[in-house]
Order: sequence, then C-alpha cells, then structure tokens
Amino acid sequence: MLLKVDKIVKLGGMQISGQVRSIAIEETASIDDIKDKDGNVKKNQPTGYEPAKVTIEVTLESTKSKSASQMLKDMQRIFKAYRQKKSKLLRIVNSDCAARGISKVFFERLSSSKNVSESSISATLELRAPSIAGIKVVKKKKKKAASKKGKKKKTTKSIKKTAAKSPAKDTRNTAAGKKKAKKLVKK
Repeated sequence: MLLKVDKIVKLGGMQISGQVRSIAIEETASIDDIKDKDGNVKKNQPTGYEPAKVTIEVTLESTKSKSASQMLKDMQRIFKAYRQKKSKLLRIVNSDCAARGISKVFFERLSSSKNVSESSISATLELRAPSIAGIKVVKKKKKKAASKKGKKKKTTKSIKKTAAKSPAKDTRNTAAGKKKAKKLVKK
C-alpha cells in the first residue's frame, strides 16, 4: 500500500490523486525537406513548432479517504464531464510545466490499466499545450493631401440609404419628400 499521495500536479483546479511516477514533456520543431525533381533532398526548411505534449504516469492505490476506482473516476471527470462534447482548455500547475512555459493544456487522452496480481491501478494522462496563433501587425502609412505633381484631392460624399425592412413597417422620415411635393404643387 502506498502511504504517500503526491501533490505534484494540479489540473483544472483539482489535485491529481495517487503517486506520480513520471512527467514527460515533449516539444518538437517542424522541419520540411525541399526535394528536387529527382526526389533528392535539396534543403531543409524550418516551418515552426508543434504543440508541446505532456505525459503524466500515476499509480492509484486505495487510501483511507479514497479508493483507487474513486481516484480514477475523479480523473475521468476532469477528462470528460457529463454531457461534455469536446476537450476544454485546463489550467495546469506543475513546476516542470512552468519551467517550460506551459500553463494551459487540453486533456488529450486518459488510459488506465489494472494488473490482477496488484491492488493498484496505473493511469496515464496525455495533455497537449494549445498552439497560439501569431498575429502580425501591419502599420498603414498616412496618405498625403496632395501629391508633388499638383493633383487635387478627390472628395467623395457618402450617401445614406435608408430602406425599411418591410413595406408594412415603413418608418422612414418622409418630411423632405413632402416639402418637395408642396413646392411643385404651388408652382
């Protein structure tokens, strides 16, 4: 029986139960090979980085407060709650993840196995850090009022078009049209 329950990993606001055996963090770069007509590799082109993958292996064994199956149910609720359709972004608190700059993850996979000869359950949690889309800011240059050749600045007037949504609910302002009609009738 395990006497110690580790408090190494907190995922989605809940402490991971059991004894954490290992935490593996894997990050890879994306590098494409550029080939010539014959299929030989000509150059290597780096294209970016793939999201980090965090694998946590935990041994679950019954304690005075919780059974091993209850600990596994708690992990299952973090992985997929009742009526949950897709994986949610969870906050992870761990010193190894913090050192690598990982603070939020998606719960990608939960696997468990129970050896009949042992009283413990082995669980593996696979987490994936989200890819952050980079946004490039482009500054626009200010337009000059008149160019050096002496061209005049073009002016355009914006015309407002007001149309009713349906003929039955016509709430347009018709005061200007009425004035024009009265002037035409007086002549």
